[in-house]
Amino acid sequence: MADKLQFVSFYSEGRMYGLDIRIVKEINPNVNITPVPRSDNYIRGLVNIRGQVVLVLDIAMMFGRGQRPFTEDSHIVILKTAPEIRKVRNMESDLVINAFGDKPMAFLVDKIGDVISVYEDQVEPAPPHLDELKAKYVFGVVRMEDQLLMIINAAQMLS
Repeated sequence: MADKLQFVSFYSEGRMYGLDIRIVKEINPNVNITPVPRSDNYIRGLVNIRGQVVLVLDIAMMFGRGQRPFTEDSHIVILKTAPEIRKVRNMESDLVINAFGDKPMAFLVDKIGDVISVYEDQVEPAPPHLDELKAKYVFGVVRMEDQLLMIINAAQMLS
């Protein structure tokens, strides 16, 4: 029997995405983000979470879409750092883990979904029609009842 996987789901511009639950540190509604002057357009800024400064990346901008305003549903998904991920059993190679670095980073999302559990054999390769930019950030897809869950390759997005 295939292994069970869990993903934290979220929405960006109406599309559902998922991140491996093992790399997610926390989900936070604090979107009081301070912009970073002269940074890349996908860097939304910095946020202070309990005294720790976290760099926030905008998922929509990384997928080539426009920046949108914050709403009451906007959240940041804070990722674990490389040292925190190394403590998780059954994680990928150090090469992939090193992409997470030693400083906390987060993704800005439009809305948080549920934790979704699927069997490993339900994950299909990324569809061939995705353009090159999107394809490198999508690990695979899972067909849900009414939509696709696109599984984000977080290490690729951070590298």
